[in-house]
Amino acid sequence: MDKELITQASEKLNLSDIVLYESSFKQFADSLDYVKLGQQNKLAVRAEIGEAVNTENSAVNFFRVFVDLGIRVNDLSNQDVEPQLLYQIEATYRIDYELNSNVDEKALTEFAHFNAVHNIWPFWRQFVFSTTNQAHLPCPEIPLKKIQSD
Repeated sequence: MDKELITQASEKLNLSDIVLYESSFKQFADSLDYVKLGQQNKLAVRAEIGEAVNTENSAVNFFRVFVDLGIRVNDLSNQDVEPQLLYQIEATYRIDYELNSNVDEKALTEFAHFNAVHNIWPFWRQFVFSTTNQAHLPCPEIPLKKIQSD
């Protein structure tokens, strides 16, 4: 994480919108007798720069970031067999930022991997907690997103 690049980008971007772009939930087992749970996490970030027309019909540059998140939860209670996949939850969030002036692409990439993920993390945690609660499943650990230090 390059804090200088992140700062450079953040000075020229304004958060405009956060959207749940796509989501899925799949349950693979019905038992509620899970003794030991294991989980695998997915995180991928992709971004694009574009131009849109605002409400005043003038062109506005934007920086759009897609963050793909996922969690697969397995039953690890029987060590003699392959872990059984219990359920998986996936979501893609779209984060739009208004781009006020030119920013180096490297700074935007650094910003996307840190700040965009940080912006959507509470939404992801709530989505996982809500989904598992509605499905009457044990909730996996989705810790607070911590800032990494160099």
